[in-house]
Amino acid sequence: MTSWFEALPAFMVALLILTLPGAAVLTALRVRGLMAFCLTPAVSVSVLAVSAVVAPVIHLPWNIPVVLLGTAIATAATWAAHRFIPVLGLAAPASEGKPGAGIGAATFGVLTALAMTTALLTLVAVNPEQFTQGYDSVFHLNATAYAVKTSNASSFAISGFILPTVKTAFYPGAWHGLSSLLVILTGISIPAATNIMWLSVAGVVWPLSCVFLTRILFGTRPLLLVCAGALAAAFPAFPWLLLQYGSAYPNSLSNALVPVGIGLVLLIIRPAAHTGLEPARALAVVVLFLPGAVTAQPNGVFSILLVLTPLLGYLLYAWLRTGFGRSHRHGWNRVLVLIATLTAVAVALLALPQIRSLFNYTSPASLSFPLALLRNFTHAPAPIWFPALALTILVLVGVLTGFRLPGLRWLPASLLLLSFTYPLTAGTDFAPANIAMAPWWDNPERVAALMPLLAVPLSALGFVRSLDWLRVRFPAVFARPARWKQNGKMSAAAGLVVVLAFSNPGLWQMKGQVGIMYNVPAEPDGLAQVDAHELALIHRLDSYTTAKDVIANNPYNGSALAMALANRTMLFPYSSQGDLSPDLYTLRFWLNRIGSDQQVCAAAKRQGVTYLLDFGTDYIPAFNDPRSLYPGVTLAPDSDAFTLIASDGHARLFKLTLCGGVAVP
Repeated sequence: MTSWFEALPAFMVALLILTLPGAAVLTALRVRGLMAFCLTPAVSVSVLAVSAVVAPVIHLPWNIPVVLLGTAIATAATWAAHRFIPVLGLAAPASEGKPGAGIGAATFGVLTALAMTTALLTLVAVNPEQFTQGYDSVFHLNATAYAVKTSNASSFAISGFILPTVKTAFYPGAWHGLSSLLVILTGISIPAATNIMWLSVAGVVWPLSCVFLTRILFGTRPLLLVCAGALAAAFPAFPWLLLQYGSAYPNSLSNALVPVGIGLVLLIIRPAAHTGLEPARALAVVVLFLPGAVTAQPNGVFSILLVLTPLLGYLLYAWLRTGFGRSHRHGWNRVLVLIATLTAVAVALLALPQIRSLFNYTSPASLSFPLALLRNFTHAPAPIWFPALALTILVLVGVLTGFRLPGLRWLPASLLLLSFTYPLTAGTDFAPANIAMAPWWDNPERVAALMPLLAVPLSALGFVRSLDWLRVRFPAVFARPARWKQNGKMSAAAGLVVVLAFSNPGLWQMKGQVGIMYNVPAEPDGLAQVDAHELALIHRLDSYTTAKDVIANNPYNGSALAMALANRTMLFPYSSQGDLSPDLYTLRFWLNRIGSDQQVCAAAKRQGVTYLLDFGTDYIPAFNDPRSLYPGVTLAPDSDAFTLIASDGHARLFKLTLCGGVAVP
């Protein structure tokens, strides 16, 4: 695939993957119109993620038949729930006015966001075959390759390629299920599928989610929906920052779904203030939403709770106050119930090793606290530094406007809370701050990506409020001919958003930083996973090896990428591979003795090692001395056991020719 135009059919398939399952289920629930239009991707992710988990249990491969089966079962179950649960059956069909009300405006805004996102992506990646060279890229590309190879995209199996001694372990695999399904259906490469699915999520799913939350918060005004969709592509902190930082694809998918979760919770707990779905049907959609949210990245659930913390805190306070208003005893009973509930939830969460492990990660302070606060509030987190002044002003106008609306007095507190999250991780080493940010690994980039969750809808409201003020202030300027209709106003608003977004130097700074991540240097530069010589040799591996061969490697020099890029089995497919079998430990430390040591030779035979891919000692930035982690592999090229058969610059491929003193044919 040499151009983005060739990617169009695969992109359409990606959109079908993200829409058809959810559309079928929401139709059965009788959710229609704008609500269904925005909720479809979130429900689709759940259907696909659950189907991927169930498929190996019923001995079905991950492919379109199991997706169709999962969609059919989910649709039938939803129809039955609607039919036999009275509160769902009695509720009126969830739609708003005319069948197409708001859909046109939402589509216009989303298409604008998609155009902006596509334009920037094609500037940083010349073609879909390029891949980002972040630390996490190796894992996510190889995990997708593993799902394709094994026909298993279950969240309990997706990390199996780095866990040789563990039978099952949970890792959120919704992203890898989506991208692997795209590979299976279209036959495109792993990098191309990754780029296309990222574009689908960043350019379509994320703007639709923002439109949904904006609709719940501020209403159905078409101009507002257009601005919400378009402004989703204007903030550097998301979706671009997570692509620049380590290519955190699962977290990107999770963040893209979070506004939907926020909106659904608001529909349930504040039905008088937020319309669109009845609480019962909104609760049913939450049940459909949660599997996708958890298997995309569980911290998305924490993100929803974080944004709603001021509102939830107020509601709990009001609940306790009402209890004490009835009687002193009744009030204290409620306090005890609250304490018991919170304790039970905390114990249940901490019982999970995945949750406990979050507290093992801390990020050292890289900015002063005040500077980190300023940069987060002005939408300029590192690595960019230029404040987005216009966007910041629009957000502030949106806060002032929304504060006056019924039921939205919690918005300023939520925005203030989000503003302080980034300095808590990037601006201090205070232990309680690290603990508070543990759901996001105390990682500045993941935390900075939270700010647009509220900033997008607020800036959309601020944008429309500013236009209204200007129209009243300068009526002559905004006078329009009689033929000027709604489409004209939406086009003008979308055009202004594009100008506003592209006039922000910070967005272009982010584009430059993402471009660095996509760059393949001519020679090792200490930043990229692979350079041009190494990549060229990876692409030639099929001339010397087969898919059955096992290639020894040091994963810290980028060689592990051969798994995803060349469909080869790598002895060490990921750098942070903590689970190793006894044979792998032996080869990691003593592979250089394979020619004479019988035990090392036996371990290599059991693992099927036939080749060695040597990319030298230009290691990716990780740990202080990564060469000491794989000394046997590092020294193996100098042993008599391996014979050079191919090279490109410093990158070399060796064949195992001597094992335990015996020649290998």
